Amino acid sequence: MPAGSMPDAAPAVSPRTSPSDPGGPLLGVRELAVCYAGSVRALDGVSLSVPAGAVVAVLGGNGAGKSTLLRAISGTLPFTRGSIVGGSIEFDGRRLDGAAPAAIVRSGVVQVPEGRQVFGELTVEENLRAGGLAVARRLRRPARDEVYDLFPVLRDRRGQRAGLLSGGEQQLLAIGRALMAGPRLLLLDEPSLGLAPQLVRRIGEVIAEINRRGTAVVLVEQNAALALALADAAYVLEVGRVSLHMPAAELAATDQVRERYLGVGTAPRATATPAGGRPARGLPELVVDGLSVRFGGIAALSEVSFTVQPGAVHALIGPNGAGKSTCLNVLTGVYRSAGGSVRYGDHELTGLRPHQIARLGVGRTFQNLALSPVGTVADALLLGRHRLTRAGFVAAGLRTPRARREQAEQDRRVRQVAELLELADVLSRRVDELPYGDRKRVELARALCSEPTLLLLDEPVAGMTAAESVRLARVLVRVREALAVTILLVEHDMAFVMGIADRVTVLDFGRRIADAAPADVQRDPAVVRAYLGVPAEPATPAAPATPAAAAAPGAAEPAAGGGPR
Repeated sequence: MPAGSMPDAAPAVSPRTSPSDPGGPLLGVRELAVCYAGSVRALDGVSLSVPAGAVVAVLGGNGAGKSTLLRAISGTLPFTRGSIVGGSIEFDGRRLDGAAPAAIVRSGVVQVPEGRQVFGELTVEENLRAGGLAVARRLRRPARDEVYDLFPVLRDRRGQRAGLLSGGEQQLLAIGRALMAGPRLLLLDEPSLGLAPQLVRRIGEVIAEINRRGTAVVLVEQNAALALALADAAYVLEVGRVSLHMPAAELAATDQVRERYLGVGTAPRATATPAGGRPARGLPELVVDGLSVRFGGIAALSEVSFTVQPGAVHALIGPNGAGKSTCLNVLTGVYRSAGGSVRYGDHELTGLRPHQIARLGVGRTFQNLALSPVGTVADALLLGRHRLTRAGFVAAGLRTPRARREQAEQDRRVRQVAELLELADVLSRRVDELPYGDRKRVELARALCSEPTLLLLDEPVAGMTAAESVRLARVLVRVREALAVTILLVEHDMAFVMGIADRVTVLDFGRRIADAAPADVQRDPAVVRAYLGVPAEPATPAAPATPAAAAAPGAAEPAAGGGPR
């Protein structure tokens, strides 16, 4: 469970309201509604059933409500300013909604949160002990031995600080810590997120083995191929509502799921002018040739090659663990490559430091917002102008004529970018006062204020509502035309990608499996298998799970800290 404490008055799990029905569900969620900060509706009428011993997958885009659902079941919504405002949650005939997290753990429901969240300063052994605090002392040693049997690497590292483990080992530790409580139902939130390809396969094997030993699993996962291969049944959430529910084997072949994960059958969200149809004079070409990256003995990228044409919008897509963010980190100098080259115009980027690459005109946004909450929007955008500032500290402090002229020019450029991104009216407002979609555009505006010729976007619409995603797509089209910038974006929202990209490169398990126009990528058998784990056969329609399955505008899913994901 995430670290934190609940008020002492938090209630325990309610007594069983009816005898446990051997043929009934272990977990029953009925018409669940959740709000954040008293007003932001994240779940609206969600119903879900988990039979004993089953694996149930919950799929959907960023902001669909998946993590919110797990927080509601585990009782951790108050940590993110969320609350259940309708519906019920029953586990083995007992009501869970409103119960304290510790009581829910004792009842047999344990969550492994997204991002692992191990205690970095504690050893592996101490982390496991923390996971066993909710059970009787006599049960802790057998539970620990079972964890070490399942994860021998943790036995070998039992005295090592958790913060020094690899990402994959930390994920195993997070799962092992949850197993120490002896759960009958394990809630897994994005267990493959950010892991190298071989580790994604290992996580899949671990989940299957845990289930074989008798534990039911609710699996929230962006990697649909992994989730559907493991699950007995699957639910698809769209902006806080269940849009589909059926056996996992059937779900992968439906039109709706292919539309969600491949963008098939969707009209473009914005009219993107092909790169060849407009001037791109002076913009360099980005050429990635045979790029390889290794972390220890793990290959994160293996001889990946693609070319981004000047002035194009080029998408880099793939399931979790495919190597997309690793690729961006190499392009910006955060990671060093083990082989291959990255050329931007006449410059070789491999071996350069991040600030040297930024000076060449390469800008970037990140998946998670990195904005000062107490600064204004204008402050954030001026920070993006820092590398273009020539006046020194003394001249700026004394407000010399040259420094004043430069400041006036910086303010003028900030306002131009703000107007382009529809932020001019909020320049004086604090960042933390803005809706999540506006904050994402502030992050984009800050990157554009550095006047890049190549803009790298890491999941620019993650956590946005459908309306916010449409708005950003239109903004990006204007940005490309007005500022003459090449865009390379990583994104999971396939409707967004297919509606705006000129070309798409697809990675899977660290290798390039496709590189073509969007329509060709959608039909590529290797891409369909990577995303859905099924052959590229004609899809079949599926009816919504409930009459209320239509998209609910405005739903959002905050992450820890209260802001939407």
